[in-house]
Amino acid sequence: MNAGDADSRRSMPTKAFNKELDAYKEARAQGIQPAGTSMKKIQEAVKASDILGKPYDSNKMAPTKHITKKSAEVLNQLGA
Repeated sequence: MNAGDADSRRSMPTKAFNKELDAYKEARAQGIQPAGTSMKKIQEAVKASDILGKPYDSNKMAPTKHITKKSAEVLNQLGA
């Protein structure tokens, strides 16, 4: 007999899934567009938003790994 989707080793626990979903919803409510729905991507987008002083948008902005205080100063001077 095959456990299929019921095999808990293959899927994320519901509690962790809901935590990520809630974090994603909160980020979107703040105008932040993470590059994905994983907790890592959400946290990176929130951190980039804090550095930029405005909501991060992965569709229009550089990847979060390139968002630093120095690059944020340049982007803000350019009005980007």
